[in-house]
Amino acid sequence: MRHVRRHKRLYRRVYLHGVALLVLVTLALSVAGFLLGRDTYWRQSPRRLAGHLGRALAELPPEALQAEVGRLGQELSVELAVFDDHGTRLAGTAQAPPPLPRESLDRLRRDPEGSLRRHLGAAAAAGRGRYLRLSLHHGEGEMLLRGLAILLVVVLALAVASAPLARAIARPVEQLTEAARRLGEGDLGARSGLVRGDEIGELARVFDETAARLQRLVAGQRELLANVSHELRTPLARIRVTLGLAAETEPQRLGGYLREIEADALELERLVGDLLTASRLDATGLGALRCERLAAARILERGLERFRHLHSDRRVLLSVATAGDVSADEGLLGRVIDNLLDNAAKYSEPASEIGLSLREAEGGVEITVRDEGVGMSAEDLAQAFTPFFRADRSRTRDTGGVGLGLALAKRIVEAHGGRIGLESRPGSGTTARVWLPTSS
Repeated sequence: MRHVRRHKRLYRRVYLHGVALLVLVTLALSVAGFLLGRDTYWRQSPRRLAGHLGRALAELPPEALQAEVGRLGQELSVELAVFDDHGTRLAGTAQAPPPLPRESLDRLRRDPEGSLRRHLGAAAAAGRGRYLRLSLHHGEGEMLLRGLAILLVVVLALAVASAPLARAIARPVEQLTEAARRLGEGDLGARSGLVRGDEIGELARVFDETAARLQRLVAGQRELLANVSHELRTPLARIRVTLGLAAETEPQRLGGYLREIEADALELERLVGDLLTASRLDATGLGALRCERLAAARILERGLERFRHLHSDRRVLLSVATAGDVSADEGLLGRVIDNLLDNAAKYSEPASEIGLSLREAEGGVEITVRDEGVGMSAEDLAQAFTPFFRADRSRTRDTGGVGLGLALAKRIVEAHGGRIGLESRPGSGTTARVWLPTSS
């Protein structure tokens, strides 16, 4: 199984983006805290501020009050006013609060060390016969609006900072969704076209590879239908013609026609058998195997016997060394030998020799089928085990077939825990090697 490198770029990007957002939130909250909390102490306790200012102004003479009140109001960002007990203003800032009502003044006089608070304002004694009133510049509503404004700025900053990441994830997902939709609607050429180095890029690559395999599979199935139709029609047509000729010929010539009909029937049987075997392996997988302990040499001998019955004019050199037993489905493994020998006969001259050998190798047995035929190019060799692939596209009787033989042989051998490979060069023949594990 091919190892797939795990990309982590998108994971790192999302993670680092989250860390950056946390840092941004922390900075924004720090700024907000600074802006809202720099005078929080006095805003939470204006009576305490009034008490401090009252004691500071208590010793001042009347002529120095105005200058000090103006300075304190500007420095503390508050509005101040000093009144006498009759409500006369002695000093104050531009927007100073009015004098206290009589009942409030009476309460203040009953507790000269105390102070009065009303919303964000307060009053306190400021010496004998005097008191002061102060009010903060900003009301509670304004402070709330400031807080909401800062929060809005933080949210907007987070939204803007998150937009590139969200777009970087959403755009390729949209492309993948569109490609999947087109593929589902029957457009087998649909591809995402994404080239990225992160997890989404890996997903896109797998999707494109899957779509390509699906396209090849559907194309192969269509070709299979065309090829099977031709391969069934050709021997059936020959049988029909041969029967017509046999009906009109002399009895002594019937044997030749019957042999031709037998060859055509065997060709049909081989084709239907390959299709049924492929279908059985697709449906049940390993459940299609009916394994038993067999001598490997026996499988070769029976395969050679079947081959000689069909190709009595071909010369086959059999070489069997000492080899152990294998656990195999004799019928399926016999089909592998039949397909390899049949290919060797199709793609080599009738006068050339075919080699069939068996030997021990790597803890198992190796079966070799060698021919001296036309060979295969490197491009064809790479696709030789692809279902429905045919190196020779002609459909004559000598090189016919639907391209299932080698693909089926590979699936059968791998189902037995073995492996199969081809060695070939144009003009130098082809060697097929099958390795199977021996039974313990």
